[in-house]
Amino acid sequence: MSLQKRLQIAVEAAKQTGKIIQSIYQGEFEVDYKDKAADDPVTVADRESDRHIKEILLGAFPEDGWLSEETVDSDERLDKEWVWIVDPIDGTREFVKHIPEFAISIGLVHKSEPVLGVILNPITNELFTAVKGRGALLNGKSVYVNQIDSIKQAKLLV
Repeated sequence: MSLQKRLQIAVEAAKQTGKIIQSIYQGEFEVDYKDKAADDPVTVADRESDRHIKEILLGAFPEDGWLSEETVDSDERLDKEWVWIVDPIDGTREFVKHIPEFAISIGLVHKSEPVLGVILNPITNELFTAVKGRGALLNGKSVYVNQIDSIKQAKLLV
């Protein structure tokens, strides 16, 4: 299947999942923690988003591998030609604090090489997409990077 078709399905997965996240974000939800240090929160939004994205992507591409922050890893993915790499809510801390600076992150690698990416902020509706060799888009418009090639000329934000 073409990268364009994979991109379309990944974008649809992100948009549908964005609606789930929006509804949870607007209500009350419990926060759990992945470890005893209580610095790695996880919510029902993380789990539901992960489940929904996985259902869509592996439903469309059942032979693909899967790696997600919210799913127990399986070495089986190492034998797959295509692997989806997902963080259903990249920025759960911000989600929990109701700071709209989090995103759904979906990537695809082919034979260990990144070939596609989709990032959606479901609150601001900023949708970034990229396909190897075709550049990157923000809400359908080309995104360009600066031509600076020296760190001395660059402005760094940490």
